[in-house]
Amino acid sequence: MSYNVTKLLNGVRVLTVPMPGRDSAAVMVGVKTGGRYETRKLSGVSHFLEHMLFKGTKNRTTRQIKEDVEGVGGILNAFTGEEVTCYFAKLLKEHYPRALDVLSDMVLNATLPLDEFNREKPVILEEIKMYHDLPSHHAHELMGELLWPGQSLGRSVAGTAESVAKLTRTDMAAYMTRQYQCANILVAVSGTISHAEVVERVQSIYTSRQGKKGLGFVKAESRQTKPRICFHEKKTEQTHFVIGFHALARMHPDRYKLGLLNIILGANMSSRLFDEVREKRGLAYEIKSGVSAYADAGAFTISAGVETVKTELAVRVILKELDKVTRKMVTPGELRRAKDYFMSQVYLGVEDTLDHLLWAGEKLLCANELPNKEDIRRKIEEVTQEEIREVARRLFRTQRLNLAVVGPVNEPMQKAIRKGLVIE
Repeated sequence: MSYNVTKLLNGVRVLTVPMPGRDSAAVMVGVKTGGRYETRKLSGVSHFLEHMLFKGTKNRTTRQIKEDVEGVGGILNAFTGEEVTCYFAKLLKEHYPRALDVLSDMVLNATLPLDEFNREKPVILEEIKMYHDLPSHHAHELMGELLWPGQSLGRSVAGTAESVAKLTRTDMAAYMTRQYQCANILVAVSGTISHAEVVERVQSIYTSRQGKKGLGFVKAESRQTKPRICFHEKKTEQTHFVIGFHALARMHPDRYKLGLLNIILGANMSSRLFDEVREKRGLAYEIKSGVSAYADAGAFTISAGVETVKTELAVRVILKELDKVTRKMVTPGELRRAKDYFMSQVYLGVEDTLDHLLWAGEKLLCANELPNKEDIRRKIEEVTQEEIREVARRLFRTQRLNLAVVGPVNEPMQKAIRKGLVIE
């Protein structure tokens, strides 16, 4: 994989990802800001602002923003995370300059009209309600609060109904001025494109913007000395729960070991948890594990939806599997399959212009590093069975355990679940 990076005098970075032979091109404008950069009072402003950038600029109406990309067959979208906000488009390669102009116009010249702000606020509030009505999603939000209580990293990126309701257009404009600075911006293009041409175009667009840097975030506090549990009683057909542990930061040297452990435990249908919880016991339709990594913190989670009366058994079975992986080494066959699966996902992911661009762009924006397939392969191949066990032992401890449950779980059930929260 080859990448080209140029840093302009005003601090804007330009990344191109050459992908010869593709008919499509992808464009992204990423801003190094998100939920972690917000105070409690401003919780949800990054996500709300992302919506508002589609509501008109000094040069385009809301409809023109969409038609300028979709009118030539492209797709246009955005997302907000804890540490990055990204605006992106994918379209035929000959039209990439149009997408670059539209996305940059949104980031540089958004007008945040008050009437649109007032109209969009109820939409955001309905989105928050929607997430609360999805028990699996709500359980993950509760897990964030358990892992990082009282911290921005533990809050929902969408904010709360209370925080969003109190946000003003003045709050949003001030936040945008502070965070949407050149040193926080990455402009990236992938496909059959010329780096020199992209740089020239970006320079002409961003020429009037001064090079300043936005504010940072407060370092996460991840210390934990005893299990944390949250039961949210709600009338649902299933009970959904998430088991979580503090894990590794984005650039931790053991991140590839953790990635392999995740695959072995619950990342696909061949995993231990899928086999034990679903195939052998029929306790859940969906059972999976996942890894979240940030600049200075991380999380390993396991989630499932089960019949309420089987919640305690399902949690116990999962913890037993975690105990096993801390005691006995994974088999050579498991490790080999996990390594092949990991690298296959890497190689398949970089075949698409948009997927490749978002992957490389987020790496550069958040970690100041670009991915290298061969370096990743080398590090993956170096991982041993013993190292997988050591990472598991470091993470899976009773005192580091967190459990969030959403469903009609009564007090006797809660008591039984609490009693079984032990990794031997």
